[in-house]
Amino acid sequence: MLLDAKTSSENHRRFVERVAAAEVVYYLTNKHGTANSTSNDDDEIAVLPFWSDAPYAKRAALSFEDQFQVESISLFDFLYRWLPGMTDDGVLAGVNWNGDLCGDEVDPFELRTEIEGHMSSKLREEYEESYNRMTQEA
Repeated sequence: MLLDAKTSSENHRRFVERVAAAEVVYYLTNKHGTANSTSNDDDEIAVLPFWSDAPYAKRAALSFEDQFQVESISLFDFLYRWLPGMTDDGVLAGVNWNGDLCGDEVDPFELRTEIEGHMSSKLREEYEESYNRMTQEA
């Protein structure tokens, strides 16, 4: 079942709010790597799907042909490692896709900005300090 724009938008909003609050993001992986798909708009663009809740990810895992397990990543790593890498690779982020693997496809930089806008100022400051330490050590 394809999603209408309103449902996709609500799933997107839910993703941003929940990951900002819980500080965890879920994705799917197997022996071949991270689950991915092609963009609905351009077959040349890859999309990595992510979920705000493990049950959402488990439901979507059933739609892939290969068997995938649900994994989690800290919000910090998602914002400061994964999303920048996806931007560099020209990959989009799929957020809270449904069981039919339908939903919003988002530019990683825009998603990072959106999530940071929903984080508390204290948490944003902590993340910025950690990021600065990380980049100084590199």
